[in-house]
Amino acid sequence: MDVAPLLQHTVEEMPLNSSHPKTNLVNTALLYLNCPHLKGGKSPFGIDAAGFTQMVYKINGFRLLRTTAEQATQGEPLSFIEESEPGDLAFFDNTEGSIDHVGIILENNHIIHSYGHVRIDRLDHTGIFSTAQRGYTHQLRVIKKVI
Repeated sequence: MDVAPLLQHTVEEMPLNSSHPKTNLVNTALLYLNCPHLKGGKSPFGIDAAGFTQMVYKINGFRLLRTTAEQATQGEPLSFIEESEPGDLAFFDNTEGSIDHVGIILENNHIIHSYGHVRIDRLDHTGIFSTAQRGYTHQLRVIKKVI
């Protein structure tokens, strides 16, 4: 049952082609810190890696596809991590070579991503290094500039 007509509310869609500074992406991403990981989730009550990046970009007026593999088809690849800027996306693959994780690049070689919960870890040319786990949790595949 659709409750919107009963409540007499309308929903206005935000324009998804507007331009916002990348700093807004980072500030929005930080609002999700410690949000629990939930496969298929797209809310502050539980979110997965692709849902996290999709929602951060959507809140700021940019459209990302839903899955990590789909998002990896968007944007322009960068040759080196040093070319990246805060707000760019980093994609990671599993042992079979399939892209299965994504996060948002921050300043000073850090990344914010949903892994157990939305968290900030170190990022280098190898991948995500977790100081808590004292090792790499994800292998870097490609960095993309979407905006």
